[in-house]
Order: sequence, then C-alpha cells, then structure tokens
Amino acid sequence: MAIKDKYDDLKKKYDLPEYSLMEYEFDLNTIDDEKQLLKEIRKKISDKMEYFTKLIEGVLQPDTNAICMHECKVFDDKNKDKIYGLFTKMMILHRNADLAFLNTTEKNDAEFIKSCMKEWPSLKKELTLFVQTLKDSWMNETELKEDLGYMG
Repeated sequence: MAIKDKYDDLKKKYDLPEYSLMEYEFDLNTIDDEKQLLKEIRKKISDKMEYFTKLIEGVLQPDTNAICMHECKVFDDKNKDKIYGLFTKMMILHRNADLAFLNTTEKNDAEFIKSCMKEWPSLKKELTLFVQTLKDSWMNETELKEDLGYMG
C-alpha cells in the first residue's frame, strides 16, 4: 500500500488534514516505513519544530559563534519578547510531540498531528518573518569583525 493510500485511510479514521498539505509541509514522501505512518509523521513534524526552535534559541540565548553573535544583534528587546512568544508556542508543540513519543499510540499521534496543523499556519507566518529578518541582517554592513577580533 502506498503512503498516500495508508494516510487516506488514517485520515478518515482520525479526521486528519489533507495529505497534499502534509506532504507539502513535512515531506511525507521520504517516509520509508508506512507500518507506523502517524508515528513517522509525528517525527517529521517534531524534527521541523526542533530545527526552528534551535534557530530561535540562537537569537534568544546566543552561543559564541559568528552566526549567533551577528544574528542576535538584529533584534531589540521588544522584538526578542515577540520571538520568545513564538519560541514558547513552538516548545509547547515540541513537548506535546515528546509526550506522544512517550505514550505512542496511533490515536495520540493523530491528535498531535491535528493540533500541530491547527497552529502551523500562524507559526509558519511568524517563522517566515523571523527568518527573513535573519537573512536581511546578512545583507547589511556589520560590526562583527570588531567583535570577533583577529581570527587569522
């Protein structure tokens, strides 16, 4: 059975989002094991959440690497408060994934997927603005060389 067919069966059973949306957002076509499809989808969503929470964390609690040192300077305290709000929303979903992982059942995974997909459009919009700001910061002059000191 193809992944899409298996997903369609589960969609009917648990009232899940459309396959095309899930595929577009979370690359379901790269899933190899369809036996526990919802578990694999939960992992895909969790991986994406983890990636972006680490990106945000680098701005909120910068490490001593050139990327974090540069990008954390882009945001003032007011913007960092907004970013922390986004971080909080992402972490709640990420911890919900952890709970589903600890209590793995098809139903728990389905509930996690549905709750994430309710939040995902607004999170994606906020993340897009955040990442765009990070990207734009690299196009502007920077004082990073002075902060880093002589590296060579």
